[in-house]
Order: sequence, then C-alpha cells, then structure tokens
Amino acid sequence: MRVGRRPAAQIRSGEHMAGRTVRREEDDLAQELEHALGSDEIRLEYQPVVRLGSGQVAGAEALVRWRHPRRGMLNPSDFLPVAKRSGILDRLGQMVLEQACRTAAGWPRPSSRTSYFVSVNFSVDQLEADSAVESIVAATSATGLAPEQLVLEVTSNVGPDGARVAQTVSALREAGIRVALDDFGSATSLRDLKQLGVDFVKLDREFVVDVDGPPADSAFALAVLRLAEARGAEAVAKGIESREQAWRLAELGCRYGQGFFFSKPLGATGIIAILRQGTLRG
Repeated sequence: MRVGRRPAAQIRSGEHMAGRTVRREEDDLAQELEHALGSDEIRLEYQPVVRLGSGQVAGAEALVRWRHPRRGMLNPSDFLPVAKRSGILDRLGQMVLEQACRTAAGWPRPSSRTSYFVSVNFSVDQLEADSAVESIVAATSATGLAPEQLVLEVTSNVGPDGARVAQTVSALREAGIRVALDDFGSATSLRDLKQLGVDFVKLDREFVVDVDGPPADSAFALAVLRLAEARGAEAVAKGIESREQAWRLAELGCRYGQGFFFSKPLGATGIIAILRQGTLRG
C-alpha cells in the first residue's frame, strides 16, 4: 500500500503539540525546583583539585546535584537552564555558594600555611547583578570562610561588553576572593581572558583528552598554558583520566589538575577524608 506524505498542517499541529508538552514539562520541573530549594534535595559534591607532580590536594570544586524524588540524581545541565528561564537561578546560586562556604569553613587545615580552597561556579548573569559583590562577600563572612579560600569560576562567555563583569571581578579580587575562567576555549573565550583579571584559567577537557599524544595534539593545551602564564594566572586542567595525561600536563607547565584519575566528586564526608589524607596520586 502506498503511503503519502503527511499534510503540512498536520505536521505543524504535531510540532505545536510537542512544543506545548516540552514547555509543560519545563514548567513542572521549574515548580519542583522551586520546592527543592527549601529541602535537602539540592546537594553538593566536591571534586579534589591537586598540584600536578606532587599530588598535594589544593582544594576542591563544588558541584551541585539535584536528588529528584522521581527522576533520580540530576546534573546541572539537567536543571540550570530551567532555573535561568524561571528566574530562580540567583536564589539557587546563592544557596549553593553559602552551602559550599559553610562546608569549606569546617574543612581541616593542611600542614602547610595555605588553607584548602573551594571553587564555586558562577554565571555571568549572576556576576552582573547589582548586589553580586555584597552577597558573595557576605557569604564568606556569615560562614566564617576566609575570602582567600573562595574561588569563583566564571562559567559562561562574558561577551563583547564585559565592563560590568570586569568591575565586579576586580572588586571581588580586592576583597581577597579569587576568580577563575572555567572551560577556557569553549564556554569562555580569549576575549574574556583579555578583559578580566583572573587568578586561574581552567582548561576545557577538550584540550586534555589528547595531550599525551603527538606534539600536534598537545599544541593547543600548550598555547592555553602560555596565554594563562602571560596574564599572570595559574592553569587548572579538567577531566584528567590517566597518569600519562597528568604527567604530560605537568611537563607542559600546568600546575593544577582534577579528574577521575585522581578522584570522582565526593560527598561532604568523603572530601574531608581526602583533605585529611592530603595527597592524591591516582
């Protein structure tokens, strides 16, 4: 039997219904997220950041998770876009910041003079808020965390007009809080590095995965490391999965790294055990 094509009107109707279904699901998820902000469903995990070569733990990145009652554990990519569209990203971000600061304030002190740092992801939208500097500094003060123990990771492209973000970043650094450009080369750009004075540049996993291969494959990682060095920033490699990658990055001059080779993200109890241990060699 010959089957003809569906009429254009029928196709448009189906697409419209599919769009309505997606929007309804997003609205439902936004309402559930709103409820979750006042419960224990939102939790943080911490992935250690180590000094390449020595394996000494320098700190940890706080990663937000949502333990959804029906969908299970959700990663940020599953719900942060919904939080942004529904207007609750700022509240969620402040809650994550305060929880991370509170947890890190109770971490054991290392044998060296420098305390462990905790890094927290912050979007450009959050940094553009009028009260950004005040609320971030207040979070450290209220939880007892020393400002120098907090690293804010800028997680989206600053864009062509980054003057306001640059002012915020400058004020935060004057207050003792350090700033990192996250996912450099993908989510953040060369323009961002030029506009912002930052303390860390985090290499996207894309530059790490082939770093132990032929020289042509490691050339991009080397270029990023040299750019960071030229701007007076330390480099942190993300997504390290092998000893060879860790060794090669250290050889190229990358000082810090994180990834499953060293440790998966851990709960509050697990990260304390690692910090007490003090070193991770994979």
